[in-house]
Amino acid sequence: MSDRFGLSANQNDCLQEVVNVAMGQAGDSLARLLGVFVTLSVPRISILAPSDIHHTIGGESVVATRQAFQDGSGKAGCLRGEAITVFGDSSFGELAELLDYDDGETGDHAETELLLDVSNVLNGACLTGIADQLGEELIYSAPSVLGRGPHIDDWLVKERLQWESVLSVEIVYRLENRSFRCALLLLMPDSAISHLTAKLDQLLDAL
Repeated sequence: MSDRFGLSANQNDCLQEVVNVAMGQAGDSLARLLGVFVTLSVPRISILAPSDIHHTIGGESVVATRQAFQDGSGKAGCLRGEAITVFGDSSFGELAELLDYDDGETGDHAETELLLDVSNVLNGACLTGIADQLGEELIYSAPSVLGRGPHIDDWLVKERLQWESVLSVEIVYRLENRSFRCALLLLMPDSAISHLTAKLDQLLDAL
C-alpha cells in the first residue's frame, strides 16, 4: 500500500481529537434516546486494504447497516465514504426492552427498523460532529441493512467496495450494565484521504 495515503503523527493526533469530540456527541445522542449511560472506546484509526476490514470486526454473528456520505460538492476527491454500524445478536432484544417495545413489535421487520433508526442516530451525530469541525457539509443516504452473519468482508465485496486503500475509524459503544455492544466503522477511500489530510492541516495551522 502506498505511503502517500498515510497520516503524519500530527495529522493522526488531530483526527483522533476530531473523532473524540464527534463520538462523544454520538454517544450522548444514543444515551438520551435509550435513557442509559453509554461508554465509548478509544477510536482506532487505521489505513487498510479493503480485504482487511473484517479483521476490525471479529467473527461474531452480527447485523450490519450501512449509510453512504459525501460532502455537498460531489467533486472527485471530496470527503466521502461509508458509515457501517455493526450490532451483536443480542442488540435488538436489549434495545427493544429499553424503548418499551411490546410483543406486537417483534420480528424481522421490527428488528430491522429499530437497528436502522439507532444507526441513523449514531451516524448522523458522529458524522455531523466531524463535518462541523472540518468546516464541511455532508449529505447522507438513507441507512440500509448491509448483511447478517459473521462475514462482513463478503458483504463488502458484494457491495463492490473496491477501493485501493481505506481509512478506517472504528468506535465501539457499550451500554452500562448490559451486554449490548455496537461498532461504528467510518470508511473513507483513498481518493478522499488527501482531502481529509488537507482539512486536518488547516486545523493544525489554526492552533
